[in-house]
Amino acid sequence: MKFIRDRGRRLCRLIVAILVICAIWLLADLWFVQDTTRLTQSQIVPSDIPWFQLYFNASGHQSKEETRIKPPSPKGASGNTCNLPRFDPKTSHPPYVACKRRKPVEESCDLANKLLFSEPKPKCTDQRTTTICLIEVDTGGYQVKCTANVCKSGLSIGLFIHDSWRLSWKPIEDIGTLENTLRDLLKKNSSNGNYGFCFLRCLLHDNTTANQLLLMPQYFTPNTCIDATCRDAININVIWLDSTSHSHFFRSLPKSVNALRNAKENKLAHVFNYNLMQGLNGGTLQNTIALTGGDQTTKSFGNLLKLYQTGGYYVTFANDLCWKTGIRIHGMMTSGMMFILRSQSQEAVRKMDEILMSKGIDQVGISLANCEILSKDNVSNPMLDIGNRGICYNGKYQNDYLLDSMELLQTQLISANRSFFNYWDLNVAHEPTARRIQTLDDRLSMFIESLSKQDNTLTLMFGDHGLKYGPIVSGTTEGSIEVAHPVCFAIASKNLEEKLGKDKMDALRINQDRIIDIIDLRQTLLTLSPVKDDHSFGLGEKYDSHPNGLLHPINPKRFCRGMNAGILHGKCICEEGHTSHKISNDTRVKVLADFALGEINNILQDQFVSANKDSASGFGSCVRLVGKWIDNVQETLMSNSTVIELDVHLAAGSGAPQSEDKFFVVIQVNSKSPSEGQEDSDEDGSAIHLIHYERVSTYGIYDECRDEGVEGKLCICSLSNRSPPTRQWHLALGLHLAP
Repeated sequence: MKFIRDRGRRLCRLIVAILVICAIWLLADLWFVQDTTRLTQSQIVPSDIPWFQLYFNASGHQSKEETRIKPPSPKGASGNTCNLPRFDPKTSHPPYVACKRRKPVEESCDLANKLLFSEPKPKCTDQRTTTICLIEVDTGGYQVKCTANVCKSGLSIGLFIHDSWRLSWKPIEDIGTLENTLRDLLKKNSSNGNYGFCFLRCLLHDNTTANQLLLMPQYFTPNTCIDATCRDAININVIWLDSTSHSHFFRSLPKSVNALRNAKENKLAHVFNYNLMQGLNGGTLQNTIALTGGDQTTKSFGNLLKLYQTGGYYVTFANDLCWKTGIRIHGMMTSGMMFILRSQSQEAVRKMDEILMSKGIDQVGISLANCEILSKDNVSNPMLDIGNRGICYNGKYQNDYLLDSMELLQTQLISANRSFFNYWDLNVAHEPTARRIQTLDDRLSMFIESLSKQDNTLTLMFGDHGLKYGPIVSGTTEGSIEVAHPVCFAIASKNLEEKLGKDKMDALRINQDRIIDIIDLRQTLLTLSPVKDDHSFGLGEKYDSHPNGLLHPINPKRFCRGMNAGILHGKCICEEGHTSHKISNDTRVKVLADFALGEINNILQDQFVSANKDSASGFGSCVRLVGKWIDNVQETLMSNSTVIELDVHLAAGSGAPQSEDKFFVVIQVNSKSPSEGQEDSDEDGSAIHLIHYERVSTYGIYDECRDEGVEGKLCICSLSNRSPPTRQWHLALGLHLAP
C-alpha cells in the first residue's frame, strides 16, 4: 500500500507540473511583443547547426550568430581562426587537465578588432599641460621648485580637509609662499594633512585657468623591527582590473603584456598567467565579498585587510571613482553602513573614520582626488559612455595619476622598511565602448617594470569578470563567455622562492593551466597573512578550495560543477561544461524565458512597492519587463538537473541611445522531485528556478527616470519628457554602482 501511495503522489505531482507548464505555454506568445508564428522543425533546427548556436527572433528567422555581423578581417588575421591568447605562446594546454577553455567563436577576434581598433586610442589632446610646481628627489630629501613666470594671478592651493571630507582652496600670495607651504606638507602624513597630493590653480597670461595635480611623497615612521616575523613579511599588491577579461587584457594592453613577458624572460621576477580564471559572479560586490570574506551570500565585507593590518602591515586602498556623487567606494560594502555625506557633517566624518578603521584601511590617498579630476573633465559617471576619449586632467590620463601615486607610495613604504598591503581598484575598463582601457597601457607597462624589480613582494593583478555590456558582448557569443573569464596574473619577486619554498613556487607555476577562481586568490592571501583566521580558512572547503589556494597544486580534474562558480552563477568557461542538444521547437525556450522575466519582474515590483508604499500600481517609471526575442541559448546537463543559459532582448526605453536592452539569465530545471532525495532540488521543491541573471546592456542611462528604491540593473524607463528624480545621494564605503 505504501508503494501505491508513493506512486500516486508522484503521479499527482507530475500531472500538476504538466498543467503548470501547459498554462505557461499558452501565455508564452503574449511574452513576445512581435508576431510569434510557430516554426516548423526544419526552420528551427537545420541539420548542420547545433541548437545552441541558433538565435530565435520574433519573425522566425534563425542563423548562426556570426552570420549576423561579418566584419572584414583585419590585416594579418588568418581567416576565421580565433585562438585564445596564451602568455607563453610556445606552450599548450596540458591534455590531462579536465577543464579546457571553450573555443572562441569563429570571427569573434575579427569583430573585436573592428570594434576596438578602427579608431585611434582615446587621447587628452583637448587639454594643455601646465606645470606650476615640481617636487624632485634630492640626496638630502626632496626639493620643491615652482616657476614664477607661469601664473599671471589667482594662485591657490587645494587641500583635502579631513574634518569635513572636502577639498578646500586657499589663496596663495606668491610663488615663494607656495614653495614654503609645500615644504611644510612634505613633513606630514595622511593623519595630519598630507594625503599624497594637492591641487594647484592659477590664471595664466592668456587669461585661461591652469589646474595641476601635484603628487606628494608622504612621511612614514621607519620600522625598526628586526625579528624573523618582520624579515619574512611579504608585501602584497592587489590590483583589481574591473571588467577585464583574459582576452581583453591581451588585445588592449600589448605593452603591458610585453612588460610581463620581459620580466619573466629576463628573470627579473617570476610571472604567472592563470589561463583558466573562472568568474565567480557577474557582480563586483559579490566578488569583493568573496575575496575578503569568502561568502558572497553574507552581503558584508570580510576581514582580509584587517588581518594584515593587525599583523603590522600598512594597508592602503585606492580607486578611480568619485566618492561623493553616488558611486560607492569599491570593496568596503557592509550592510547598514550607508549614510548621507553631502552634508559633510561631523557625524558623517566620524562614521567614515569608523568604517575605514573597522575594515583595516590606513589610508585612501589619491582616491580623494577623483571628484575634482572628473568634475574638471565634465564626467559625472566614468562608467557611462562619454565617447571615444580618455578621462584627463591637465593633459594627463586619470589612470596615470593613480599609477604614479601607487609607485610613489610603494617607494616611500619600502624606504621606511614598512610591510604593506595595497588594494587598488582600476575601473577604466568598466564602460560601454571597451576602448578606454587602452589609455592604461603605457603607464601600466612602466609600473609592471617597477614591480618586477622589487623584493619581498607578491602582486596579484586580476579582473572579477569581463565586460558585461557593449558591442563585444552583444555582438558575439564569445563576448558573453568572456564575462566569465577574467584575467589573472601573479608577479612574484625573485627572492620569494627562498621565502615561500620550492613547493609553493612550483604550485604557482603548475596552477597556470588549472581552473581557479577568486576564492583561490583569497586562500592564497590568507596563507600569507601574518594573522590567521580559522573561520575564513574553513570557508574554503565550501568552495572546493585548498587552504593554501594557489600555493598548493589544484586538482587537474577540477571542474566548474565542483566549484561554487561558473554554472551556478553564470557561464562555465570549460568546454566540457556545455553539452549541446537540438530542440524540436522553440516552445521550451520561450517558456523558460517567460519564467525568468516573470521572476525578475517580481523582484522589480517588490523593490518598487517597498520604497513607494502609497503607489496604486506595482510598477512606476521602471516598466514591467517584456521580451522581444532570445538568442545565445546554451544547455548544460548535470546529474539531476539541466542548466540553461540564454540572452533575452527587450525594447529600450523611449529616448534611450540604444534600441534594445538585454538580460543574461541562467535557469535550472530539476529532473527529479525533492522527495526522491536529489541534491539538485531546490529547498522549495520548485521544478524550475532562476539561479542567476545579469543586465548585459548599459543601464546607468536610466538613472534620471529610475524609481526610488529600484535597483539600476532592473530598470527600463522613458527618458523622454523626464523630470529629475527626487532621491538623495548616498555614500557607502562599499562597491561602486554599476552603470
